[in-house]
Amino acid sequence: MQGTVIYAPSTFEERGAAVSFTTPLLSQTRVRMDDRQRLEVLIPSFSEGKGIYVVPWKVVPEMVSMTVHDRYLHDQIVKGSGCSPQDIRSASLRAARCGLAGPQAVKAAREAIAVDEECRTVTNLLLIVEILKVAGLESLEVLREGLRSDRGEDITREYMNRAAGVLEIEPNELYRRVADLADVAGPVGLVHAPEPGRLRKRMRELAEFRDSIRSWADEDASDTAPVAAFCADVATHTLEIGEKVLVDFDGRLRQLGGMIRDWNRQMVPIRRLAWRLSWLVDGWDFVIASWREALERERQEQRMTVNEAFRILPLIPASESRHDHADDAKRVLVQHRRSVRAYEDWRTGRMDMELIHRIEAIKAKAAA
Repeated sequence: MQGTVIYAPSTFEERGAAVSFTTPLLSQTRVRMDDRQRLEVLIPSFSEGKGIYVVPWKVVPEMVSMTVHDRYLHDQIVKGSGCSPQDIRSASLRAARCGLAGPQAVKAAREAIAVDEECRTVTNLLLIVEILKVAGLESLEVLREGLRSDRGEDITREYMNRAAGVLEIEPNELYRRVADLADVAGPVGLVHAPEPGRLRKRMRELAEFRDSIRSWADEDASDTAPVAAFCADVATHTLEIGEKVLVDFDGRLRQLGGMIRDWNRQMVPIRRLAWRLSWLVDGWDFVIASWREALERERQEQRMTVNEAFRILPLIPASESRHDHADDAKRVLVQHRRSVRAYEDWRTGRMDMELIHRIEAIKAKAAA
């Protein structure tokens, strides 16, 4: 186990993916692979809000008194194939569906899975429509019938076979490429889709959070105001990078015909862009949900939430930006240490059931 000063990751993989544990001591800790491809967890320090502890994943249940839900989630992550944000999210949804974090978490997990599937289906349909346009084929009948009826599937198959001929691709290969693209693009969502994808929606929520917490910082007269302003700055910088990613992503998908034809080369940047966006917004869901809940509480609890957000804030890795938020965070600590220290007792090793239930509720809201 080791402690560090302000954690300044070089890459997303070094930063690790946030895990929605319900045990207060572990909530929003991050998991990553070490240099031997073994899982390890990064636990933020409780000493004046700075530093981390790096702990081998297998010893976490021995080190911390975990809830039953968290032990199950821990096992699910161990059994998984990786520790990307999507891997961790899938494990978290599986754990939530078991009911160990309460009925609200079960409901939220089922709804999240249903929304994911619907978004993937809509993305697939919209991509098919765009493919038919590229091939110069009328697609209104496909839209009218959809893909969820026998007649709709027959019409779609007929048109896609004709489109494959125009694009000089085997029909089965065309279907495979569209399905693969829908898997990658579904979490982001297409720009012209009726509803935004999960990651695009998170970007919009992050913008709302940034505006809200900056306004709060302008109005607050305590030592917490600069901490809130720092949170807004990190959100702003994350949004600036994410918006550029979305512009590139959307622009490439507008050249769908060329992508389908030059599949092996064109899919590499698309996968990379979707991957970057998932890492950029990773961990913000809990911060955003916590802040929304805090806005309904007393001012002092809002200040406590700001300081907790500061402790788990997803700082942008050095590989993604020239701006060093870690240096900014150090200055905030030096100048406003009293404010950050005031919230240290929020998390302890004790099984605080009221706090656990509160984290479970925030986690359920964050899953949407």
